[in-house]
Amino acid sequence: MIDLTKKPFIIFWEVTRACLLACKHCRAKAQTKPHPDELTTEEAFRVVDQILEFGQPYPLLIITGGDPLMRKDLFEILEYAASKGIRVAIAFSGTKLATKDKVEKMKEVGVARIAISLDGSNSEIHDYFRGKTGTFETSLRILKDARDVGISRQINTTVTTFNILDLPNIMKICLENEVTLWDVFFVVPTGRAKADIMPSAQEFEDVLCWLYDVSKETPLNVKSSAACHLRRIEYMRDHGIYDLKLGETYFKLKEMLEEIKRELGLDNYKKDKKIVAGAHGRSLADGIRRMTGITDGRGMFFISHIGEVYPSGFLPIVAGNVREQTLKEIYMNSPIFRDLKDPNKLKGKCGKCEYRFICGGSRARAYAMTGDYLAAEPRCIYVPKALRERVK
Repeated sequence: MIDLTKKPFIIFWEVTRACLLACKHCRAKAQTKPHPDELTTEEAFRVVDQILEFGQPYPLLIITGGDPLMRKDLFEILEYAASKGIRVAIAFSGTKLATKDKVEKMKEVGVARIAISLDGSNSEIHDYFRGKTGTFETSLRILKDARDVGISRQINTTVTTFNILDLPNIMKICLENEVTLWDVFFVVPTGRAKADIMPSAQEFEDVLCWLYDVSKETPLNVKSSAACHLRRIEYMRDHGIYDLKLGETYFKLKEMLEEIKRELGLDNYKKDKKIVAGAHGRSLADGIRRMTGITDGRGMFFISHIGEVYPSGFLPIVAGNVREQTLKEIYMNSPIFRDLKDPNKLKGKCGKCEYRFICGGSRARAYAMTGDYLAAEPRCIYVPKALRERVK
């Protein structure tokens, strides 16, 4: 088991902010051209060397952007990292840059998994999000190419008020394409993303409970991002102690799930394993595993295109820069990382919650909505036992 206070489990690295798309919920406010102060190839290699300083098992490295394919030296960076024994995954945009040849080359240089975003089950919804016509069909083509090549595939979906009831249809695409993981991200109002596209706290709970059903009743592996309370729900439902009231959204999603299961012949499918006890820490087909207790700055961090280090890409407070300090120095010594690695420092109901060590809430959403990264998760309906007992 990794000690998250001493080393991260996962690192996200925005190798460029350049991108051909203009997504409405983009954290990075990506631009069409690279930043003039982007890390050079030599500096990028030094970043990889700094990751090695954490020791084995090395953190999982996620290459992201912008669109990583906008970097001319991308494959040099990928090959260098993979050659050092680091598990590397990459998330890139659904554009014409993602040719089948490039997907094949990703596999050749040692990329373990690729991630493609699907924010709708049709072009009307997805292309609206992505700001460019044709990205839905392109993304499906990339998924097919990746399947033909034989590289592990992940679909990333951002949940907003626009697509919340389309999630079962996106789930169906995941199943049909036999993806290794469906990563469901709950929007954080930062960058281009506005608070009015963020679901309510009840809708968060409804969708997360539904995702638990999906993980138990289909072959699909599911995780949430910026919604750590899925771990609380997994624990509570695994142990038969879930007693919160679910809303209309959950029952609509559940009905659609049942219809799709019948359509795909999954009526009687059931996973025996407990989610928390099984999926967390359990390697998936491509050797990349999950781990519980990770949230912004605890077990993870983000490196920007100019070398700045943040607790996450959605919590834009600079903790240091790789041009001035090593990643290990920043992770171990930065005041914000020291705060975030200690769940007992959390404020409000998160600080009283019995699930703070496996959950802890989204520190990015707390910061975006309150200005305090230690404040309570704004989109959680759960009331900790300690507070309920106090009311009695």
